[in-house]
Amino acid sequence: MQEAVKLPPTATLFEYEFHELANLFPLVEGEDYSALIEDIRDHGILNPITLYQGRILDGRNRYRAAKESGHKFTPRDFVELAPNVDAREYVLSANVQRRQLKPEQRRQLVAKLIRKTPTESNRAIAKLAACDDKTVADERRKMEAALAEFMETWRGFCDWERTKFIAAFREDLRRLT
Repeated sequence: MQEAVKLPPTATLFEYEFHELANLFPLVEGEDYSALIEDIRDHGILNPITLYQGRILDGRNRYRAAKESGHKFTPRDFVELAPNVDAREYVLSANVQRRQLKPEQRRQLVAKLIRKTPTESNRAIAKLAACDDKTVADERRKMEAALAEFMETWRGFCDWERTKFIAAFREDLRRLT
């Protein structure tokens, strides 16, 4: 069971960032998002938004739609993830079963999980992503092939080409390390 968020009496703004685990999944867009805005405008937030480490772990779409609909947030709109619950397993379980991910979105999820936990087995990742372990193996092979292709290209670079590459992709490289 999750507990209601206890806020100091002076806390009137409900501004939260999204937790990186929540960002494993794409945001709802288009007609589905418009329908969510209307539903929240008509009925409010029916399922509380789950917070973890002071950020939104589950409920990013509800949060965005509520803000866009002009919803006045109260502490009842938020719950804190119970301390004995694994955040990664929670967000995956809550979203994989609830969402109808397109095959490409599911592959993107698998790729994100491989990048986050590269030593995790294909079966373990498949279980988390609710897909076949062959899908995970295929995605892992693609990633390994892309890395091998990059390494081959890198070895062909001379020093000034490597320096130029590093300068061009400095921010991306910083995020990877």
